[in-house]
Amino acid sequence: MIYPSDFENKIGFKAIRERLNELCISEMGKEFVGKMSFCTDVDEIRTYLRLIQDFQTLMQDGVPFPVRDYNDLRDEFKHLAIDGTVISLESMFALKPTLSALFYVFKFFNSEASEKVPYLKALAEGISIDNHIFTEINRLIDDKGEIPDNASAELAEIRRDIRRKQSSIDHRMHKILVEAKNSGWTDSTAEMTIRDGRPVIPVRAADKRALRGFIHDESATGQTVYIEPAEIFETNNEIKELEYAERREINKILLAFTKILRPEIPNLTMAWRLLGLLDFIRAKAILAHEYNCVIPELTDEPMFDWIEARHPLLEQKLKGQGKQITPLDLKLGNDNRILVISGPNAGGKSVCLKTIGLIQYMLQCGLAIPVKIDSKCGIFHDMFIDIGDEQSLENDLSTYSSHLINMKELLKHGNARTLFLIDEFGTGTEPQLGGAIAEAILLKMNEKKSFGVVTTHYTNLKLLADNHPGIVNGAMLFDTRYLQPLYVMMIGKPGSSFAFEIAKKIGFPNEILDSAAEISGREHLDFDQQLQQLEIEKKEVRKKEYELKVADKLLDEIVTKYKNHLAEIEKKKKQLLHEANKEAQALIDGANAKIERTIREIKEAQAEKNRTKELREELKEMKQNLVDEEKNLSKQLKAEEKEEIANLDLKVGDTVCINELEVVGELLEISDTDVTIQFGGVRLRTTADKLRKISRSQARKAQQNPSYLRKSIMNDINEKAQKFNLTLDVRGQRGDEAVDNVAKYIDEATLLSIKEVSILHGKGNGILRKLIREYLSKQSCVKNFSDASLETGGAGITRVTLN
Repeated sequence: MIYPSDFENKIGFKAIRERLNELCISEMGKEFVGKMSFCTDVDEIRTYLRLIQDFQTLMQDGVPFPVRDYNDLRDEFKHLAIDGTVISLESMFALKPTLSALFYVFKFFNSEASEKVPYLKALAEGISIDNHIFTEINRLIDDKGEIPDNASAELAEIRRDIRRKQSSIDHRMHKILVEAKNSGWTDSTAEMTIRDGRPVIPVRAADKRALRGFIHDESATGQTVYIEPAEIFETNNEIKELEYAERREINKILLAFTKILRPEIPNLTMAWRLLGLLDFIRAKAILAHEYNCVIPELTDEPMFDWIEARHPLLEQKLKGQGKQITPLDLKLGNDNRILVISGPNAGGKSVCLKTIGLIQYMLQCGLAIPVKIDSKCGIFHDMFIDIGDEQSLENDLSTYSSHLINMKELLKHGNARTLFLIDEFGTGTEPQLGGAIAEAILLKMNEKKSFGVVTTHYTNLKLLADNHPGIVNGAMLFDTRYLQPLYVMMIGKPGSSFAFEIAKKIGFPNEILDSAAEISGREHLDFDQQLQQLEIEKKEVRKKEYELKVADKLLDEIVTKYKNHLAEIEKKKKQLLHEANKEAQALIDGANAKIERTIREIKEAQAEKNRTKELREELKEMKQNLVDEEKNLSKQLKAEEKEEIANLDLKVGDTVCINELEVVGELLEISDTDVTIQFGGVRLRTTADKLRKISRSQARKAQQNPSYLRKSIMNDINEKAQKFNLTLDVRGQRGDEAVDNVAKYIDEATLLSIKEVSILHGKGNGILRKLIREYLSKQSCVKNFSDASLETGGAGITRVTLN
């Protein structure tokens, strides 16, 4: 049951139906749009949605599917079903392109490509047309809508005779016209013309007897008469007879074709219905693309769990104004069947109500809906709405009386599969009594296990959720700092009407507002403001938490990078020490060899005192060099030992410096394996051997200059920004690999404050596109995403807008 009768107008579905009509290319398709109605069979709805999905596949894959020349000939078929009737030339001309389109439709459904669209293919099962009809119509009528000469041998012969005689007449008429001009019977500029379908020559009225023939007409002034020369009169009559024969032959051809067509009329009628249905499905697929709609998960239960639901008509309107819609997360289920929405006027309560009504109605009319892909949808058997002013002077109904009549219908017919939508529940009469009646109705509908959404300003309705399972509050948030609605709904808490804030924003007199505040009680106003402001601040904190998480991830990458660098440095240090040891050993070996050689030379020199003295001086110098090198090495080792001893004395609160990075910070924690230091707002875990203890004066001196790590972080960020590509190509990647790459890509884009990126996944079977969009729909940093324009890649590219 759908109540009231103008339900579609109230929720805006009439505009959806009108847009579908515009998208259809045939009267048959428009008839399906007109017959589209609310459905409660979940299997039937699934089939409608899968048909849309199949046609979207055709569009994404660029399959050349015929979508033109769907001419409506159903009335002509009914006429031709009667024996003795003949198809008209005009109908035959309209039939040809539509049969051609139908031929290619059947050809596609018989090809392997149709296996990708099984639900569309099933529509054509059992429908076939004799191929002889396709052959005959192409033979019997040309693209100008005329019967060609070769349609029959008799027609070809008749037309040859007509052309021959016409040529003879043209030749003779030209000769007579020249004679008339030379004789002065007609003007020198006169030309042959046609009167009553016969060729004539214009002659001056005074000379009409000079030219033998038959007068067919005269000019308005009577000064010129139009004469058919007597010598071509008979030939003209013969041509007339041939033209009659031509018509009879054409009628004979049309009659023969009609006899071929008549047995196929039942199949043709089904085929034309198929074309209309394909046109209708195509229109629904285009509409889904226009409104960025999806095919959601469907269950045969009264419920919905929509993520980022959008009112499609409002979204299009806002786009035209250069604005963006604020999506809504909406959920009704067994635990929370009735949602009571409160909040400021012009804060989006009624829009929320209409969004729910329109999306649910679209779904149960077999249309894709504007929500995120991982939303869940259920099926209701009845839909009821009470919105707007139903005052009627003719029926002597006040606004409140009309609301009560609607409530009576709801109470009478409401059940566990009913979805009711009521705007400004209980208004229109004395507030206390109206609120009491509204409360009683709501409790009764809760008892019936019905599902519903109501908007209200009444406190007694807001309090129901605390004491009655099945009823839940929802608040439209309001920014008390900027005095403006946020159009965001929060489930679980009631909202304030913010009457004072809105009045203040529009410049209402302060003395009136102060007086009203005293009457209502300041405590009530302060509580409402604090409650709403708390929710706004919670949203901001969540956003900051996400940003910190992304920044922390980058920092981890940088720390890992420098740890790797340090490990490489340690490795090189060991290599250098090893090489130094080898060099020292070589030096010692060389010294020993030189000493032995010197001793040998001294022995050999014996009495040569000068030579012996020189050799002793060389040994003394070499000894001094070795002693100096040993001293330097000892100093270095002592310094390192001293530093190690100092590091053994590290304690929490010490000021330390990270070796190599030259980062100064405070030691926060010491464990058996590592230590934790803090510099700026960042905590870093490392090992004790990477630190050295420094004095506070050294720390102040180091902090006067930009730290090495900070510069490195900025360098890394700048390097990432320079190398960042606004389009990520994941074509050819596996599903999990592509999603991982997209996750890293979105994190980098968020860190770099990039607001719009593109993901190139290709069209194919749409698997990558689906996986990527499922991931994107779960990310709070993603504001929205959609297909690129058809000119820039269409469904093969997903455009992502980030918060």
